[in-house]
Amino acid sequence: MDTVKISIIILNYKTKHLLRLVIKNLQDLNITLPYEIIVIDNASQDGSVEMVEELYPNIKLIVNPKNTGHAHGNNLGIAQAKGEYLLIMNSDIIFSKPSDIMKMIMYLDEHQNVGLLGPQLRNGDGTIQKSCFRPYGRFTPIYRRTPLGKFGPAQRDLDRHLMSDFDHNSLREVDWILGACIFVRKSAIEKVGSFNEKFFLYFADFELCDRLRNSDYKVIYYPDVEIVHYHKRESAQSSIWGGLGSLLNYVTRVHLNDWITYKKISNNKS
Repeated sequence: MDTVKISIIILNYKTKHLLRLVIKNLQDLNITLPYEIIVIDNASQDGSVEMVEELYPNIKLIVNPKNTGHAHGNNLGIAQAKGEYLLIMNSDIIFSKPSDIMKMIMYLDEHQNVGLLGPQLRNGDGTIQKSCFRPYGRFTPIYRRTPLGKFGPAQRDLDRHLMSDFDHNSLREVDWILGACIFVRKSAIEKVGSFNEKFFLYFADFELCDRLRNSDYKVIYYPDVEIVHYHKRESAQSSIWGGLGSLLNYVTRVHLNDWITYKKISNNKS
């Protein structure tokens, strides 16, 4: 058997129909290099497991009996991956051209000091989605999750964090890449470690970027490839409680808890 060039790792949680579409999308790309698809189901119980078993029996399926979150779920796939590169992606990602994956692999082949690469993400309407970031300030999570972010100093902090001053059609080295769709060098993961499982949903991708940069790998935003990300910020939904409702939202509470965890880890390293 040929050596696997790329392991495509998809973490699924209650997105049966999106998962079916993304697997078909990947197979329709007709990737010419040896690859494998690994699906981790995080206790969806929505028919996702049965769908994969019936329609895609050749795909490596990992059934997690409990929803253990983003970091641990992806780590289950990473542990099984045989590829030189790992494409770690959500189930709400769609590639538009067969050349997309090949272009990113070629870039990594030519730049051995790059540990992680993230393509340009676009919304369903074609607008650019912010997917590369500067580190959070002290109150950035609060600004992102509440109406406070609409005011002057908070808006300036958000613009800094979201790199609003940056031309998102330009390739550049960055601090953080959103983990919705990332290419990671397997040897880099073996050196610095997989996702930190102290995180449930947020910040595991950012903390991995920190470790890679601290080990002299570059983290690159790569806009030469455009990928659609049908992302929905559940924590940004409106509430009858107004601004207070944003803080009461379950996903917001998870975000803030993971932020506290990130700060503890960062402080221990400094």
